[in-house]
Amino acid sequence: FNESVMEKMGLGPEDLLKENPRLIYARQSGSYTKAAGHDINYLAMSGLLSMLGRSSEKPYPPLNLVADFAGGGLVCAFGIVLALLERSRSAQGQIIDASMVEGAAYVGSFMWKSRSLGLWNRPRGENMLDSGAPFYDTYRTSDGKYMAVGTIEPQFYQQLIQGQCNFCVFLFKKKKKK
Repeated sequence: FNESVMEKMGLGPEDLLKENPRLIYARQSGSYTKAAGHDINYLAMSGLLSMLGRSSEKPYPPLNLVADFAGGGLVCAFGIVLALLERSRSAQGQIIDASMVEGAAYVGSFMWKSRSLGLWNRPRGENMLDSGAPFYDTYRTSDGKYMAVGTIEPQFYQQLIQGQCNFCVFLFKKKKKK
């Protein structure tokens, strides 16, 4: 762990926990804490970026939802909630170390585990949930907009075939600025 700005100012977790043993101190940690990077970099380092995208196309990041929000923020928030639970029992604070790379890998663990289950064992873009199945994809409509289809279960797929898909969502095309 590299010394942070807070620690250089004498406000590291060890210093503050001496003042308040019930304190919950959360920080970003991990091997890449000091390196310049963003969600796409952390996503690539976790290995997940290589699994995201359509077949025969370059990988694409899902906005900054996986590493920043889920892998960093949500995992950190979950750590804080667990620390609050522990503090209610022991009256002791905790240090929460959250790593966006490790958090992204954790959030994506379903994808890795799904390989051994046969759910995600094909190349990128050829699996059931990554545009490799016609019943789980987006489609351009005749008016130039898009619709999302997610009909994994046979009874919902049958409704789609019959034109009664209550689970299909129409996405609106962004209007061009004049």
